[in-house]
Amino acid sequence: MTDETEIWHLMPVAILAILWNLAGCADYVLTQYGVAPYLQILTQSNAEYFTSLPSALDGAWAIAVWGGLLGSVMLFLRLGAAPWVLGVAALAMLGSAGWLILFAVPPLVEVSGLFGVAMIAGAAGMATFFYLYARQMRVAGALG
Repeated sequence: MTDETEIWHLMPVAILAILWNLAGCADYVLTQYGVAPYLQILTQSNAEYFTSLPSALDGAWAIAVWGGLLGSVMLFLRLGAAPWVLGVAALAMLGSAGWLILFAVPPLVEVSGLFGVAMIAGAAGMATFFYLYARQMRVAGALG
């Protein structure tokens, strides 16, 4: 792709994706390490819920946030594998959100209310958006 035909929105979206996924990584690390000032933002039941998730869900959450960050950096660098990495991250996020909303005991809505469900669904939506965007940029020839 030449400079004359460069897609103007690629860099702003890539930077937004990096910032979004950095926030997700920070949330993951602060929750996993049980950083008290961070967990005090949550209610006690929320803090206990998110610090006692099953290992498989913790793994999916890790893949979602760290894969999202890696894929976002790859998108910024215009690497052709970015859609693959972002796709895996989106699947992990969709799986995590689906499990928390539909199968967790107790379900997320009982612990965090509709706001918690909206937050996790929004995070899954953003992960899906970044994957679809990267895929479209690959098809358009903007990625290597």
